[in-house]
Amino acid sequence: MFSSGVIRFVYSGMLKMLSYLNIMLALAYFFGYLLNSYSWPIAALLLVIVYNGLTLRNIEQEKSFSNLQRVLALFNLVFAVFLLVWVFNILSASIEHRYFGDTRIYLVLATVFALSLVSHVLLSLRSR
Repeated sequence: MFSSGVIRFVYSGMLKMLSYLNIMLALAYFFGYLLNSYSWPIAALLLVIVYNGLTLRNIEQEKSFSNLQRVLALFNLVFAVFLLVWVFNILSASIEHRYFGDTRIYLVLATVFALSLVSHVLLSLRSR
């Protein structure tokens, strides 16, 4: 029905949008929650930014994904799983203590960030 050029154009546009969204959410997550945190979540956020930057570069230059990007995509998926585990732990603690005051913003931000990371990696795998 649609030509492959149109589909590739749509996928690249969606990947660009998700890349910018992921970079913005990574910075928001860092400034909002991780300024005084341990080093591995900060390193994971750096990998998210690098992966999305490489994706944007590849889209602009019309290059294919490298093995480094595939490894970074795997790390992004692992970080998304850890984000979802953290969301589950905070949600269960909030339900247990019946307190949702400050946790709503974190739950929404982390859930949107994790789902954005997963959809970005799946879309980048599909667009190759």
